[in-house]
Amino acid sequence: MLKKALEHSSFPALAGRISALYNDADDALLLVMLGQEYTISRTGISLRGQKAPETHEAVILDYLTSSGNAFVESPWRAVKELTDDSVTDFHKLVELPLLKHVTEIVTRVKTLLPLFDAFLSPSMIGSDLAITVRALPKVMLHVEMSRENQEFPPEIWVLFSNNADHFLHGESLQLLGELFKDRLLSSLRIY
Repeated sequence: MLKKALEHSSFPALAGRISALYNDADDALLLVMLGQEYTISRTGISLRGQKAPETHEAVILDYLTSSGNAFVESPWRAVKELTDDSVTDFHKLVELPLLKHVTEIVTRVKTLLPLFDAFLSPSMIGSDLAITVRALPKVMLHVEMSRENQEFPPEIWVLFSNNADHFLHGESLQLLGELFKDRLLSSLRIY
């Protein structure tokens, strides 16, 4: 299915629509997802010269074949606002695993942000940390984190750019959230 979808695509046209770079010499696209550069050729998707993991391929293929055009950042939206009822475990699979790391993330944020293409942004709710993540060129995440205090437990919210659903279906939005969580947690372990 992947090869068939890529076989008949106009890579120069795709590059313009999804904000990727087109490499004319190799007839390939270069696309950044969560701070990592992927090469998309007629035969598949690679990351650092190796075949990209299936979950990464699924998100990128959905992004490539979407009907989305223009990026609309705000107002930010929760995944449940962007999808049908098929995505039910987002909080459990993406936000909850990050909760026990909120204090460490807030403390080490300046070291971590460049690793997954993120930057500090104004908090919408007065949280301890707010970041914006360029998950894909036209799909961003807004992440709010609050540390535990005497009155409240730690909290985390992961929101999507307003029209992320024009570029990714519900299942891919879920996968993208999980990929973000995995990148953030692995960065904490390594750096």
